[in-house]
Amino acid sequence: MIKRRNDKGQAIVVLALSMVAIMSFMGLAVDLGYLRYMKREMQKLADASAIAAAVELNQCGSTTNCTAMQKAAQGALTENGYTGSTLTTQTSTCTSTSALAIVINNPPLCLGSTAKDPHYNNNHYIEVVVSNEVPVAFTQIFGVKTVPVIARAEAALGGGSNCIYALDPTDSDSLQVDAFASINSPCGIVTESSSSSAFSCGWFASVKVTNSNKNAVVGNDSDFLCTTSPNPTTGISVPTPADPLAYLTAPTVGACGSGPAGGPYTGYNGSGSGLSLTGAIVVTLNPGVYCGGITIGNGATVTMNAGTYIMTSPTLKTGTAYGFTVDEGSSVTGTGVTIYNTTSGATYNEGPIQFNYTSFGGGASGVDLTAPTSGSLEGILFWQDKANTTASQIIGTSSWNTVLEGAYYFPKAKITFALDGLENYTILDAYQIHMEFFTFSDGTQLGSSQLYNNYGSLADGSPVHGVGGVVVE
Repeated sequence: MIKRRNDKGQAIVVLALSMVAIMSFMGLAVDLGYLRYMKREMQKLADASAIAAAVELNQCGSTTNCTAMQKAAQGALTENGYTGSTLTTQTSTCTSTSALAIVINNPPLCLGSTAKDPHYNNNHYIEVVVSNEVPVAFTQIFGVKTVPVIARAEAALGGGSNCIYALDPTDSDSLQVDAFASINSPCGIVTESSSSSAFSCGWFASVKVTNSNKNAVVGNDSDFLCTTSPNPTTGISVPTPADPLAYLTAPTVGACGSGPAGGPYTGYNGSGSGLSLTGAIVVTLNPGVYCGGITIGNGATVTMNAGTYIMTSPTLKTGTAYGFTVDEGSSVTGTGVTIYNTTSGATYNEGPIQFNYTSFGGGASGVDLTAPTSGSLEGILFWQDKANTTASQIIGTSSWNTVLEGAYYFPKAKITFALDGLENYTILDAYQIHMEFFTFSDGTQLGSSQLYNNYGSLADGSPVHGVGGVVVE
């Protein structure tokens, strides 16, 4: 007779072992689901903190990672129920073992290169990394008590809707439109003077602002027989910040550059005066420090290679300073150019940024200068440092083949302006602005200023930022 083994109880053992495995997988699934939830939570925190920090970009000006920015970013965590965070700024080590940590980088650094991050080292952007050690439940049986969860976000200010700013806080005629002159602008106009005649408009002049934007004045307007559409909005509060380009970091002014006679120049060591280019010559200029500045006269053909051109005082206090002056009959071209005009000090001479088309046809050869489309000076064509208060002049028209595309930044200087060139965008940010009407020697008249706001060529949109932050990564 064959004896059968007693198999009773084996199924229970197998079931018990199976239940352990099933419960382990279920526990792992629960923990993974919780970690995914916490990853989304950390991403929301990083986005909120980045936006809050970006809103402070205007307040911080050129100060990176300023206190207001730090408080705003940590405050966003607190508002979402996460307190006691450890803060680190401007580091490329973007992880932490702290229970709750936040990294703020302005400009972004974490990804290490522009190839990985198009906004790398660009101080228009805020980078925030939020990390936390998240406790897990079931996987503790494997000795894992917490898992680090990290989220990263970048934010910037949204584009502003204004493109003309007169910054003078008190004087009359801060923004002056001459008799018979006109402005046609697709973006807003802001006059910041509190004067009763802060915005003045002459006889038969015309100011038209389109796309539902405003002609806004802190003080009041003064006009007679001037057509304005819409009518000026007066009594507004001073914008915050008052100067929308104050966040820019000025270029470092090094030693005077040099160049052989006839070029190509990489700057100029002007003593008695700056670099004078006139007559039937063809010259190439490169970025550099031009002591005494540059004047380009009738007949000259000048190519400016991409980069920053720094105009400063001549090395002799009695020297003639040209600033950056372009006279009639010249041809000047350059793409990706910023012209920064400053001075060596109060006791030195300083020149303006000046386009002197004093007779019709003077610019027939053409002037075509456009600002950089990326980088720290993106969109900035002319910048006259606040240390240089010399009045400047920009005159041009499409019939003279004029293209001067970019922002004109004159924080402490008056600019006389009449331009209806072929630009994609134009931004005027100056202490005082005078829209003038010119009559030339042959009877030709110029006084119509046409602005544009097509920022499609710029990697980051308008350099005039709005007041709201937006997540960009």
